[in-house]
Formats: sequence, C-alpha cells, structure tokens
Amino acid sequence: MSPLTNWKNRTKPNLNHVTGLFDNDELGAYITGHLILESVLVQLIELKLTDEDNLNPFNLSFPNKIEIAKNRLLIDDDMASFLLEMNRIRNRLAHRLREPITFEVIFNLAKCAAAGGVDFSDEAIHSCERFSRKEYGVRGIIQEIFQNAAQDLAFIMEDHGGKFQLS
Repeated sequence: MSPLTNWKNRTKPNLNHVTGLFDNDELGAYITGHLILESVLVQLIELKLTDEDNLNPFNLSFPNKIEIAKNRLLIDDDMASFLLEMNRIRNRLAHRLREPITFEVIFNLAKCAAAGGVDFSDEAIHSCERFSRKEYGVRGIIQEIFQNAAQDLAFIMEDHGGKFQLS
C-alpha cells in the first residue's frame, strides 16, 4: 500500500509525513510570520475600537480583521490585497499538507507585498528574480516579507498612538 492515498481529491498523508512537517523551516517561518502579522492587525484594530463596537477582534477571521482595519483607515486597499494574498497562501499550505512553498509563490508574494506598500531595504528581493533566488532563496524572502510587513504595520500603529507588543 502506498504511504499516500487519494483522499477527496487530495493526497492523504501518513503519520511520518505529518510529523516530518515539524522539520519544515520554511513552513514554520511562514506560519510564524502570519501569526505575527495577525497579532499586529488585532492590536491595530483595538486602537480604533470603542465600547459601542461590541466586538472582539480575536474572534474574527483574518479576512474580517483586514476588512475592519481597512474600513477604519488603518490600512489601504493595496496593503489589504497583500494581506489577503498572504492569507490565501497560508490557507493553501494549511489545508494541503503536501503543498510546497515554491520560490515562484514566495517571489510573487514579495512583489505583492511591495505593491502593498511594504518597504524593503533591497528592492531586488521583489524586482529581480535571479538575484532574489540566489541571494535570498525561499527562506530568506519569507523572512524579509514578514519582518518588513510587521515593521511597516508597527509604524502605522505608532502613527495611531499605539505601540506594537508581541507579549
């Protein structure tokens, strides 16, 4: 019997594959980056909540957090588009356990991040595929995207009187 079987149009992983995911540094970096940006979004939203709002941002889906941040003029449409694309990729990775994080996917996300206003110290990360592949690779680009996006969102938070805290 094959270790992987067809399972509702997906590959059903075996236990060895699932436990092997703990060794996937790129997946771990991506999921951690997503969680950090989600934390920043919650903190941003909390800056603009009033008692009348009667909502707990922790209970919202990620797309709803983006929508509230956008509606409260905390982020613009371009940043929202980047965050939604980042979340779409995370969902695909989370629901398709054998889905690889390819250079093409991450390089395109870097381009989307730049279009969304994420400020990179090295524009080649998102503008020169060959250089980016050689100098950064998938893991490096993931780190650059999430670090810079978190920093930019933290600056937005400061502009609105808040201070980003991880703990």
